[in-house]
Amino acid sequence: MSARPGGDRLKRLAAKGVTKLSLSQYYAAGRRLLKHRNGAGGAAGFSAVRLTAAFLHRELSVRIGQTAAGLERGPSPYRLDKIPQFAALAANYARDLSLLVDGTPEPATPEANEAFVATLRTLKDEYRANMWVLSQGLRALSSAIDSRDPRVVPAFLLAPAQRHLPPGLARAGGAGRTACLAPSGNMEMADPGRWPGAAAEAAARVAAAAAAAAATEPGLLQQQQQPQCWTPNPVCPVPCHSAACRARRLWGGDSAQQCAETQTRRFLDWLYQMNLGTQLLIEDHVAIYDRGQNLVQIIQPLAIASRAAHDARAVCERHYGAPAPAVDVVAPKPDVTTTYVPHHLYSMLFQLLKNALRATVERHRGQRGAPPPITLVMSSGDEDVTFRVSDQGGGIPLSQVDAIWSYRRTTREPDASEGPAAAPGSEAFMRRAGDAPLFGAGDGLPMARQIARYFGGDLDLVSMEGVGTDAYLHLSRSRNAAEPALDLSTLLDAASAAAAPQPA
Repeated sequence: MSARPGGDRLKRLAAKGVTKLSLSQYYAAGRRLLKHRNGAGGAAGFSAVRLTAAFLHRELSVRIGQTAAGLERGPSPYRLDKIPQFAALAANYARDLSLLVDGTPEPATPEANEAFVATLRTLKDEYRANMWVLSQGLRALSSAIDSRDPRVVPAFLLAPAQRHLPPGLARAGGAGRTACLAPSGNMEMADPGRWPGAAAEAAARVAAAAAAAAATEPGLLQQQQQPQCWTPNPVCPVPCHSAACRARRLWGGDSAQQCAETQTRRFLDWLYQMNLGTQLLIEDHVAIYDRGQNLVQIIQPLAIASRAAHDARAVCERHYGAPAPAVDVVAPKPDVTTTYVPHHLYSMLFQLLKNALRATVERHRGQRGAPPPITLVMSSGDEDVTFRVSDQGGGIPLSQVDAIWSYRRTTREPDASEGPAAAPGSEAFMRRAGDAPLFGAGDGLPMARQIARYFGGDLDLVSMEGVGTDAYLHLSRSRNAAEPALDLSTLLDAASAAAAPQPA
């Protein structure tokens, strides 16, 4: 995105490292603040508060600054700054950074700490609104891509490859030569008959072309894992993996579109995770002062799962005006406990159960008798707590499984009257989910996966077309499970590594 005022400060903050925190560190810091938040322990007590608050003041400035910088420097090939919602996000983060760094002194005294907590309350509301703006921005991005809006979609993604070949390459392209997408986003002619023996040589040419393109056309696509062919059934210089092949089929064999999707998804994964961690830091601190409760707790997962099932069924019944399918809960170890963020677990299970209920009702609508139940199984081992949500909603074709994790998917048109409702992953979501619509904005599953992965877990789906889908949600039981690498430099380095030539 275009440069903004305070660019030097953003560069300095982007160069600083994000501190990775573990569940145990969140829990211990929260318990310490609960003990001393009201001045208990005198000067020694406030010393403990001051250390935690000072760390939070510095850490939030780094995270918010890196988020603002990421919106300017993210590797997506699409011109996100041309989408009003993304431009608004960048402005919001710059404003939040100014409020924190310029308008809120470091909490070195009790009075300064009160001002700091007041700022966090403001930021808490801002982040809820920002997640709504991001969701609307994703819908606008999808619309721009579908309509091939030239203000957002770069030229090399708008037309067949041959139309955008540089004249020199077009003249050089003789029989047997094929247009391939280089990591720069430009096109390179190569002879498929010489692959893969000349893959290393081709990769070197591609790297040189990428370096030249980066100097002349920095706004175009800068990264891709490997050269990809533009032919309908490409012969690739590097052997394909099954997931990549499925992704190319998803995009009709258009490797440029698949590459753009991959780069954009990587950036949005990072953006969601950065927001998730920043939001947790803010909400945890505010909850301690306002409600006397920290958000990282020792929880009973089954109790949270049961509440999510109840609320998801209520949403389903309200939408269809008929009894929802039953949710059969199976838990061999019902009393198991673990350290986690309750509203994170709730939001993931609520999303999975809501999807399962909707698919089941839609498939069995009009049939006699009650629809088949959803099965929710909770299993606990030494390392993980695992949930399986199984439905008989007809399943998903294999070719469409990868699209489930795309932020471009949407299942309904937005309702302008909804406003910025609590976002999944926020502490308020658990209190308001019962009022949520059955059909979401389309980013529920991708975001649920990022929540699962945030502290070392995962989320995946296994589908059988014609039968149903099993969703597997894994939570790490380790209290040392730490946040992912959130630094902007990590995102940009990963993109650069993906663009590096692959060995033959």
